[in-house]
Amino acid sequence: MKNRILILVVLLLCACARPVSRHETSADTLAATQYGKVQGFAAAGVKTWLGIPYAAPPVGELRFRRNQPPTPWQDVKKCVAFGNKPIQYMNMFGLERSRVPASEDCLYLNVWAPLTAAKEAKLPVFVWIYGGAYHMGEGSDPMYDGASFARDGVVFVNFNYRVGPLGFYDFSMYDKRFESNCGVSDQIAALRWVRDNIAAFGGDPNNVTIAGESAGGTGVYNMLASPAAKGLFQKAIAESGVTGNTESRRMVEMNNTIFFEKLGINPRTDMAKLLDMPAQDMLAAATFTLKEGPRRHPGIFMPGPVKDDLLPMHPWEAMAQGNARDVKVILGTNRNEGTLFALLGLLPRDWQQVEKMLRDNGAAASIPAVSELYANEKGMKKLTTLAGDRAFVVDMVKSADAQSDFNSTYVYRFDYAPLLPELFLLGAAHSTEISTALATNDHPFWLLTPASRREELTQSMHGAWLNFVKTGNPNGPGVAPLWPQYEAGRRLTYIFDQTNTVESNPHGAVYEVWKDIQLYQ
Repeated sequence: MKNRILILVVLLLCACARPVSRHETSADTLAATQYGKVQGFAAAGVKTWLGIPYAAPPVGELRFRRNQPPTPWQDVKKCVAFGNKPIQYMNMFGLERSRVPASEDCLYLNVWAPLTAAKEAKLPVFVWIYGGAYHMGEGSDPMYDGASFARDGVVFVNFNYRVGPLGFYDFSMYDKRFESNCGVSDQIAALRWVRDNIAAFGGDPNNVTIAGESAGGTGVYNMLASPAAKGLFQKAIAESGVTGNTESRRMVEMNNTIFFEKLGINPRTDMAKLLDMPAQDMLAAATFTLKEGPRRHPGIFMPGPVKDDLLPMHPWEAMAQGNARDVKVILGTNRNEGTLFALLGLLPRDWQQVEKMLRDNGAAASIPAVSELYANEKGMKKLTTLAGDRAFVVDMVKSADAQSDFNSTYVYRFDYAPLLPELFLLGAAHSTEISTALATNDHPFWLLTPASRREELTQSMHGAWLNFVKTGNPNGPGVAPLWPQYEAGRRLTYIFDQTNTVESNPHGAVYEVWKDIQLYQ
């Protein structure tokens, strides 16, 4: 297995760390935002603006604080290169997705628009929220390039938000100089910027679709749940989001204990040290927290969004109350969500840890039912299937059931396993679908898959996303068979695979076993 992992890393390295290109500006790309004028560049049928500030740099007194508006500028700002990416607190397989510098001064966004789009065009808008386990990620990742959407008549936006301790660790209970959900506040601020400024780039602020994968998919669920985000978008796509990752105070304190232990400070007396500590000095403690948390507390979520005024309840609870009643949604997961996390060492190691997880959360009575559910799975596959079901599937079903009472809801599962992850026993792994949904063809998992097969899947999934962005319905060009709306009775689910199909309630048995089990609440 070690040799397989080494080969995988070499192949991934071949696909990563691309240089950042710079382009000449063009008079055709002058746009006026509420903070000042920006100028981008035009190339290959697309107008692009990179590195537009949407918030003040979260440095100095703004470190660990929710974001503030940027300072307006007088001259035309040249936006032809990506702004700094956030300080990264996780490095998957030792890879870098771009060579953009990392900095605390990172709150920038990027816009792609059709070359022929007039400022008054009112084109549909697609806003992408990247994933990265709340500890890594950047809008400058080539996999999140928006040119394909722009060539198809959509204004595409992505943005940076703070990650790791600077964005998602909650220290507000120790010191009033710290605020909770700073990264969530960044996401809301970016959507407010889109509402207030996207018309200058040819976009329609009343026809906005938000989308994201993994932590970005969770971000979508959080925007559906947050009272502060209401009205900022009309459609939403959540790919492999973890809706249960709105952490309780109990979970926050468990993760914080591990973080401060590694950092060697007492949170009751030493919090001032975090205010001016070099950001990189928190890296080892964040890495330790990611690894040690699941060892001590099997099934605990990694530090992420917390319950507070921005997120007062779990997404499915807010959706059941109608918080997102005006939003059409696509929600989904991949067939083998847990395999990648096993490779990263973030799952329970054995069945004894699973039983400990259930006992520690008052669910000892459920041990026989959980054991029976996975009785036909062997070895690590039993743990990866369980993890995917509990972390991704069950709460997605809760959310879909809730939202379908109010608005059009569509649910999918991505079952196709490209050749490379299949060789490494990862299957249709977490994140596999991103490049087919965004039509970027840049995910390293697809390196060995024939181009014709990639194109077929891209036509199908990207086509569905485009149709949904433009009309609120995924059906249309490229999509077959018909994708039916979801309702809680039948739970019709669209399966993306070698041949696309529709299944009724494919997660029914899993849902019935897990639906009432809550972890570390």
